[in-house]
Amino acid sequence: MRRVVAGLGRRFWRGAELAVLLAATVILGQIILREVPGPLRLRYFQIRDLTVEGNRRVPTTAIIDSLGLPAHASIIGVNLKELAGRIMGNPWIRTASVSRRLPASLIIRVSERTPQTVVLAGRAYLVSDDGLILKEAGPDEMFGLPRLTVKVEHPIHPGDRIDISHLELGTRLWQQFHRHALMPGVQAREIRLETDGSCTVFLDRGMPYLRVQEDDLLWQLDRLAQVLQLRGISLRELEYVDLRFADKVIVKPLPKEREA
Repeated sequence: MRRVVAGLGRRFWRGAELAVLLAATVILGQIILREVPGPLRLRYFQIRDLTVEGNRRVPTTAIIDSLGLPAHASIIGVNLKELAGRIMGNPWIRTASVSRRLPASLIIRVSERTPQTVVLAGRAYLVSDDGLILKEAGPDEMFGLPRLTVKVEHPIHPGDRIDISHLELGTRLWQQFHRHALMPGVQAREIRLETDGSCTVFLDRGMPYLRVQEDDLLWQLDRLAQVLQLRGISLRELEYVDLRFADKVIVKPLPKEREA
């Protein structure tokens, strides 16, 4: 019983100390608000330092400018959640948080999106893994990324979203071709996502284009290899190949004059 009483006593005094500290803080704040002149408070809590962490692509100055802070803004008066929302208006910013460090500093932490795909829809756009259009893509920025052509009903712009299921399908096909799914040295140059759920794969120049279903690509390409072997022809002799049907493979040879 003595140990129990002693333990309860310690907890009581710890709780009392915290309560006293909290009360003192509240009282001190009220005294400051009442006794310290308003202009002095404004100067003391005026935001003088902004630190941005986590950004690589988006310039620090662009992130700070997106806050839209008025001159002489007070660190106490700003809405942190609202500031974070303004930062995330930039499509490159995936997440953002803003915190205070009294008396006069704001700490901004962000994480950025990275381009995963090039979407061709009238123009070329860099698109993130969650389907957000980041910007128009320059020739150098397209290198090494899957190139997917999609049909859109209206012009698209940075900040718009693309159906992520289409992107995942096209990216899977692109990766399979670039693992030499067809044959060594033959890669996909562009993949067009059709409205019926199938895909048109444009190979390297001088090669046919392929119509494929989204499922079991390797099985479809294996059937194509068997057809080529049976007919004794090569891919370069074909204009296009249709692999969408379970019971047949359709191949169209190049016209004779084009073969020559």
